[in-house]
Amino acid sequence: MNRTESAMAVFEAIHEALRATDKTREPMNALVIWTELGKGLAGKLERQGADPALLKRLCVGYCRDGDGGGAPIDLVTWAYRVEPELRLDEREVSAALSRAVRAIEQRLLGERGDTGQEERQQEYFMATVRGWFPVGLDIMRSLPTFQRSSEAELHAALGAWCSRYLPDDPSGPAELGVRMEKHEKHEKHAC
Repeated sequence: MNRTESAMAVFEAIHEALRATDKTREPMNALVIWTELGKGLAGKLERQGADPALLKRLCVGYCRDGDGGGAPIDLVTWAYRVEPELRLDEREVSAALSRAVRAIEQRLLGERGDTGQEERQQEYFMATVRGWFPVGLDIMRSLPTFQRSSEAELHAALGAWCSRYLPDDPSGPAELGVRMEKHEKHEKHAC
C-alpha cells in the first residue's frame, strides 16, 4: 500500500467504526471519539520521545492556514449538548475506540498483525495521522451548524476544537509530580 492508500484505509476504518452504532453516528459523539483517538496518537508521540503537543500544533496550524486567517470560532456557538439518551458513557467510548483501533489495524496490517521494523511502525503511525485528521473535517461538515458553511469556517471550527481538546505540552509542574501550595503568607512554594 502506498502512502495515499494507507491514509485512505485509515480514513475509511475510522468512518466505519463511527457508523457502527446510533450513538457514535451522532456528530458530537463522533467528534468525542475522534478527539480521543487524537489523544491516543499524541500519547504515542510521547512514548516515542516526541512532544505530545506536536499533533495539536500541526492540526491547529493546518486549520489556521485553511481558514484564510479569519476570526476565531467560539465553540459555544456551534457545539451542542447531546440528548441524554444518545450520550456516550465511559464503556461506550472505550468500545468505540477499540472498534476504531481494530479497524485501523485490520486495514493497515491485515492478517499479519505485526508492524515489524521501526521504519514500518513509523510509516503506520504517519498513515494513521494522515487518515485520522480529515475525519475531523467530515464530522464538522455533519454538524447542523456547518452543513452550509465554507471550508474556511470548517477549518476554523476544527482548529478551535483541537486547540481546546488535544493535549498540550505536559511540561508543567503538575505533570512532573510537583504541587503548588499556598502557605500562610500567600506565597507559592513547590512541594
